[in-house]
Order: sequence, then structure tokens, then C-alpha cells
Amino acid sequence: MSYPPSGPQQPHYGPPQPPPQPPKKGMSTGGKIGLGCGGCLGLLLILALMGGCMAALSGDTAPAAPPAASSSPDTEESAAEEVEEEPAEEVSDVVLTATNAGTAGDVVDDTVYTVLDITVENGSEEDLEVNPIYFSVVLADGTVISDWANAIFADIDQLDAVTLSPGQRTEGQIAVVGEGLDIATVEMSELFGLQETVTADVS
Repeated sequence: MSYPPSGPQQPHYGPPQPPPQPPKKGMSTGGKIGLGCGGCLGLLLILALMGGCMAALSGDTAPAAPPAASSSPDTEESAAEEVEEEPAEEVSDVVLTATNAGTAGDVVDDTVYTVLDITVENGSEEDLEVNPIYFSVVLADGTVISDWANAIFADIDQLDAVTLSPGQRTEGQIAVVGEGLDIATVEMSELFGLQETVTADVS
């Protein structure tokens, strides 16, 4: 029976063996959750920065909205005054007066006329032409009568055709065919519109 040789064992020669590695541990659940939240937070931060940049760029290019109009009390009062103020009534430099002088007959036949006393005063700075043919009357019912030619033979103190210098005046009568006519106003209007039209109420 044979026995293995006793005594110290001889070393084994060959390539060195690497030390055994400890087994890898898997990532814990908390770490996974932390890593996922951190990634989402970073993504949201990047998106927020991009949104801010886009808003800044669009703000630079968008036209500014016009400021809202505001009205101060002074402005409102001025506007109200402008509405309330009415244009001043124009005052003529020519003064015309007309007064009912009753009735008169005709020097040729039995025609009866309603007569008016007329006074014209030139208060302007220019010459004024006055002529009986420039006159017309308006009755109370609105009827307009201009019949100087029909009243040419009326037995009255006819108003003469004259040129009034500034400051001068003239007087005379005009007549309208008809007895007791209700004449409301008298109008003097130059035939070609070269002078202002003047109107007077009959008193």
C-alpha cells in the first residue's frame, strides 16, 4: 500500500486568479423614485426656461396696446360747454321796420289796399340800394305776396328807389292788394342777391 508523500506541498505555478467580486446590488426602489423625480424636475425646468424665452421674444415683437382713453373732469366740462353754447345770433347792419298803416284806395279804380309804413336805415359801411320792387310780404297763414306792379297806382306815399350811404335812412309806404290783410312779416331782398336779405315783423 502506497501513501502520498508527506511534507510541504509545492506551490502551484500558473496565471494568477482574480479575487472573487462581491455580487452587484440592484438599485433600491427609493433611489429609482428619486432618480425619476429628478429627471422630471429637470425636464420641467428646461421647458419653463424655453417658455420664458419665447414669451420674451414675442413680447419684443408684439405691438404695444394703445393706452386706454381717459377723460378728465375738465375735458368733460369743456365738451359740455361746447354742446350747450349756441352760435350767437347774427345782427344785421341794416335796420328795417314795418308798421301797419291801415288801408288805402287806388287813384284809377276802386281797388282797396292794405298799407305798411316802411323805414330802412343803413348801418353798414357800404352803400345800400332800396327799391319798392325788392319788398315782399308774408301773411299770417304763410302766403307770400310780392305784387309791387299791382299796387303801382295805390294812393299812398310810395317808398322811393334810393341809394343809402352808410348812416342814412329812408321812409315810405308799400301796399298790398286786399283790405285788412293779416301781414306777419316784411322782407327786403335785392333781386340778384347782391345784398343781404332783411326781414322785419309787422307791428
